[in-house]
Amino acid sequence: MEILIGIIGSGLMSWWITHVYYKRSMKQQSNESQKEIEKLMSILEKQSNNNQEVFIARVLEESIQEYRRAGTPVLVLDSYTTLTNEEKADLYDRVMLRVKGRLGKSNKYKTNNNI
Repeated sequence: MEILIGIIGSGLMSWWITHVYYKRSMKQQSNESQKEIEKLMSILEKQSNNNQEVFIARVLEESIQEYRRAGTPVLVLDSYTTLTNEEKADLYDRVMLRVKGRLGKSNKYKTNNNI
């Protein structure tokens, strides 16, 4: 009987120790994976910001070329439907500043709300 109680007691004790270490290990693994996910998300965000800057630079250069060809960058700016009117207005002003050295007399993308 004492042997049976000893076997059951040691079994319970080893189960409890294993359970405690398993829980601790799972918590540590969860924390480490969360850190890795945060690190990857920050890298992805930086890459996304970089891609947006490259896209805007490309649109700006295409708009300058269109201005030199046709006298207005409007056709190029209108072709980019993902740009908001505020972004188009900013790009239009930047094109005018680069090409003419001053802002244009009128900017069709500026409304009374964003002047």
